[in-house]
Amino acid sequence: MGYYARVLDFTCMIEIKFLSVRRRAALFILTGLHLLAGCATTPFVVPSVEQAPFIGRAIVETQQTVRVAAAVPDAEETRNLIGVDLYAKGIQPVWLQVTNLGEASVYAALHSIDDEYFSPLEVAWKFRGWFSKQGRADMERWFYENQMPRRIPPGETRSGFVFTHIAKGSKAFNFDAYSSGRSFNFTFVVPMPGFFADYMEVDFEAVYDEDEIRVVDLNGLREALITYPCCSTNESGEAGDPINVVVVAQERALGLALLRAEWEETPANDPETAVARTHRHLGRRPDGTFHKARPDGSERKELRLWLAPLLLGEQKVWVGQVSYELQRATGKQGFKNYRIDPEIDNARLYLLQNFWYTQSLAALGYVRGVPPATFDAPSRNFADARYFTDGKRVVLFLSETPVAMDETDVLPWERMVVE
Repeated sequence: MGYYARVLDFTCMIEIKFLSVRRRAALFILTGLHLLAGCATTPFVVPSVEQAPFIGRAIVETQQTVRVAAAVPDAEETRNLIGVDLYAKGIQPVWLQVTNLGEASVYAALHSIDDEYFSPLEVAWKFRGWFSKQGRADMERWFYENQMPRRIPPGETRSGFVFTHIAKGSKAFNFDAYSSGRSFNFTFVVPMPGFFADYMEVDFEAVYDEDEIRVVDLNGLREALITYPCCSTNESGEAGDPINVVVVAQERALGLALLRAEWEETPANDPETAVARTHRHLGRRPDGTFHKARPDGSERKELRLWLAPLLLGEQKVWVGQVSYELQRATGKQGFKNYRIDPEIDNARLYLLQNFWYTQSLAALGYVRGVPPATFDAPSRNFADARYFTDGKRVVLFLSETPVAMDETDVLPWERMVVE
């Protein structure tokens, strides 16, 4: 006396022959698990990239015979376009359009954008259970056909996506291309919708009155930095961390160097920069705060910068503090409460090497300016955190265009020896 019970779902239909209560229950459980695993008949709707709104925000740069447009959709725009949530999988698509105006083929080096980028079918694999068999095949084909081509023939234009790891804040990346023994090196900083970094609140042209700014030459800069205030303060005027970094650069060169070196911007009033905002210089909290964290989250570097009332010719001068932060809490507290690593010069050396290895450093030098302190007789900041230092500041002259490591000039100021 067998009969069939019909199990209906939005996406699947399974016929089950009624044999026994126990077997029927087991089949219902298996059916539910199968549905949860993605037993779907949903087709993949092939997206039309040309009409996507984020392309209207593309940044265009041209070098000789190569023109590149770059745009980055945010999480919502990516879902609307492709129908799957790439950001939830840690993937951020970068759209490129490369026009070859020359007479020889141009070859795109996708590795320069993200040396661990995702392949198109690797991305598709992450969503393999979302669609029907035909939908999955259509999805794989779309990802494959819409990747950025490696070769752009003479006189032609090619476009497509590179699937990169997510970056917080603005999306900054290099893009290198090659043609007949020539190289073309681009750096893009793409603002992301809805993200507002702390430094965006500052009108740098209005920070100082004209008569407050001192214009100096190279020797004048060195002398000014030796006598510059040693440390930040809190609102009560108590000494904070040492000002151990000086950067000479215009805003664009500084921004490119920071993002090229993978320092993360921080949102305005981010809870995790609350400690940084207790440090003041000339009455102001940091004009910009940037971070680099370990993958396990146990330690990070923090860089705080202020625009100084100095100009080296027409170049702006920035003073700052760099330190390693030691996490004091776990979970949601993160770095809301932390202490600096007492060996503060280590972070200073890291920053120098970081800019040097990412080819942003045109020149460097060291100057005195901070009271020295030893391991056995450390200084303490207003939060009673101890630190020791050789008392020097590193002065970093940044370049907007890449500088080979062996072309960085070392100024004969203070010794650069690491004991």
